[in-house]
Amino acid sequence: MAGKPRIGILGLGTMGGPMARRLAQSGFAVTGCDPNAASADRAKAAGVALVASPARVAEASDYVLSSLPDPATVRRAYLGDDGALAGARSGMAFIDVSTTDPDTWREVATAAKSRGVDCLDAPVSGGPDEAGNGKLIFLIGGEAAVLDRCRPVLGVLGSDIYHIGPLGSGQVIKIINNIMSVGNVVIAAEAMVLGVRAGLDPQRLFDILSTSGGRSHHFLKRFPKVLAGDFTPYFGIGLSRKDVALGLGLAASFGLPMPVTSAVRQTYDTAHAEGFGSLDMAGVIALYEKWAGVKVRGKAAAASSGSGNAA
Repeated sequence: MAGKPRIGILGLGTMGGPMARRLAQSGFAVTGCDPNAASADRAKAAGVALVASPARVAEASDYVLSSLPDPATVRRAYLGDDGALAGARSGMAFIDVSTTDPDTWREVATAAKSRGVDCLDAPVSGGPDEAGNGKLIFLIGGEAAVLDRCRPVLGVLGSDIYHIGPLGSGQVIKIINNIMSVGNVVIAAEAMVLGVRAGLDPQRLFDILSTSGGRSHHFLKRFPKVLAGDFTPYFGIGLSRKDVALGLGLAASFGLPMPVTSAVRQTYDTAHAEGFGSLDMAGVIALYEKWAGVKVRGKAAAASSGSGNAA
């Protein structure tokens, strides 16, 4: 194909939107769709051409990327009556950057192969900022030759591209990563609330733990926002529940018990049931705060809310 390939994006939300803007700013012709009007309007303002359906996206594109919330949405976006496969042609590539189960993407890939369309599963590590500045980490499942063909596009979005293995293996490692991430946040929330309930200053507690052996990437990344009272859902409780459920489903397919992961899932389900489902994944701490009668906040956040920590 002459010049830069045309790119389609299915899903223009938290991750798909910044990716679409990054590609448009890099000189690619980008076409996308999203049922959320606000997300679609932001993408349009950044130079993304909007169309009405995934099929129309595929018709206008050489590569189609998808960033979608769950397996059912992925399946509809590609295999539905007006899905991307309906507008596909031989020689295209479908690249799913969502976190979904490997069987869903293998089902899409099998259908796509019959139309001469290649597929990669390419879930990412990184958030909206990384998606917008080309610093994502891609975890790729699929054929090496297909990945090589897609590198000029993925390289605009990511700083590191890891070929994990056959189709579906990128999804497996992403599910495992997210189990660890979500589990780290739950235990950090428990520990922080325990420390504050025992009379420790929240900021001092964070400062010490952030240099100690129990720290984790997400503790360092998310708990300063907890101290500030900022629970903006960059990766929300709903997505956390979904990803842990995917992990448990994968484990069940091998007959493998995962008692700790099951407890993590129950904790997030409880947080959702208690009304905290719209918060960031670190917002699970609100559940423990409710039980303990304390708030894990820095002095500035506590003062602005007019409430301190009840011990």
